[in-house]
Formats: sequence, C-alpha cells, structure tokens
Amino acid sequence: MRRHFFNSFFLLPLMVFVVLFFAYLLFSSFFISLRDVYFGLIEDSTFIGIGNYARLMKSRSFWDSMRFSLTFGLVTTFLELVLGFALAYFFYSKFRGMKLLFTLLITPMFIAPSLFGLMNRILFNNFIGIIPGYMKLFFNVDIDFFSPKNVFWTLVGIDVLQWTSFVFLIIYAALLGVPVQLIEASSIDGAATFQKIWYVVLPYIKPSIMMAAFLRFLESFRVFDSVYVLTGGGPGNLTTSISIFIYRTGFTMGEHGLASAAGMILFLSMLVPVLFVIRLARRRW
Repeated sequence: MRRHFFNSFFLLPLMVFVVLFFAYLLFSSFFISLRDVYFGLIEDSTFIGIGNYARLMKSRSFWDSMRFSLTFGLVTTFLELVLGFALAYFFYSKFRGMKLLFTLLITPMFIAPSLFGLMNRILFNNFIGIIPGYMKLFFNVDIDFFSPKNVFWTLVGIDVLQWTSFVFLIIYAALLGVPVQLIEASSIDGAATFQKIWYVVLPYIKPSIMMAAFLRFLESFRVFDSVYVLTGGGPGNLTTSISIFIYRTGFTMGEHGLASAAGMILFLSMLVPVLFVIRLARRRW
C-alpha cells in the first residue's frame, strides 16, 4: 500500500494538470456555445441559451457531416479489423522474410496523416497521378478517384491503407499471448482452421479486438486532417466530416458559438461508445 501511495503521489501533479486543463476547455466551450460569439468577440456577444443547438438540429449540413462521419467510421473500422486480423494470423505462423515485411507493413502508420493524404492526393490525381495512369495504360480503364461516386471509397481505401497496421499490431500482440496448448488441443480434436479461429482464437483475444475497434472508430469518426488535405470536404459537402464542419463554422464563417455547440455535441456523442466499452470491459474483467 505504501508503494502504491508513493507511485500515485508522483503522478498526482500530472493528473491534476490534465484534469484542470480538460475541465477548463470543456466549460469554456460550453459557455461559448450558449452565446452568439462571432470571430472570438465574447465581450460583444449576448446570451442565447440553446439557440445554437437549435440551429444545429435544423441544419442539413450538420446532419450530413454527422452521417458521413458515422458511415466513414463504421466502414473503415470494419475493414481494418478484418484485414488487421487476417494479417496478424498470417504473421502468427513464422516465415522467411517476416521481419522485412513486418517493417514495411507498419511504415504507413508512422507517417503524419496530413502528409500521407497529400502523397495520395498526388498518386490518385486524375491528370498527373501514377495510379490512374498505370490503370489506363495496362487495363485501359479511366477512373477519376475523386469524382462524387468514387471519392468516398477512395478516402476509405486510403484510411485503411494507413491504419490497418495499427489494428494489426494490437491483434498480433494479442495472438502472441494465446496459449499454444489450446491450439494444439483443438488440432488433436480434429478442428479445422476456421473452427480454431472461431472457437479458440477469437474468444481469447476478444478484449484486444474490442479495444482496437473502439480506438479506430473514435479516430475515424472525428477524422479531419487526411480528408481535409485530400478533398477539403468536397465535392460540395459530400465528404465533410463533423470535424471539418466545426472547423469551417468556427474559422471560416467565424461563428464560434455555433462551432462550440457542434463540438459539445461531438463530445457527448463520443461518450456513448466510451461508456459502452468501459461497461463491457468491467463485465469481462
């Protein structure tokens, strides 16, 4: 108990700073969301109560951005989980050249999302991009990856390309903790590969899969930098995420009160999956 007390005591200043800093930002945003603040002029603003929230509830652009963020988050999280697990199970069986391939696989994760988006914006450009050029040269297929009908799946593919390695690392680390005796016992009992995965491996690494899905959904739902660099939220508002909507509202249109209200709604909507995961984790452990 004494060791635990002293360890907590040394962490106390950092914990106090983080809590106070977060509380200040939260209450400041909530205070601004209740006023008609334009271009940061709080002293010239008036109290309007839930007026900003009412405007958001009637705003089609707000709901379109929420719909895009939710769809983008669910699709990318599902694809990254499936591909991440497949890669982790493939690397679970050792093979020659594994270290080199492992290094190449996790490299995109260490690139800044804005830089990664800028690189892919050049690669997928319909006029100077290498990928459309090779597709037209070898397959005689002319594809505009950023057209309204293709842009969503282009963004999904780029996000999957960068962040599947993150899910892969979490699941691969969990697979290394699966007792070999369980897999060997299932093999002796005549279980096929799919049965081993479904009845032995997946139940054992379920907490890690849930954590990977939770982290990736949060990041994908509030995506900003990569989408903003690639499309700027366009064409039109087709790829405007909720984070881009808040940025445009606050820094382009100058409606800081409305942007703060949207930020508070985003914060509250993020609490739902957080509380859900915490409840499942407590039930599990």
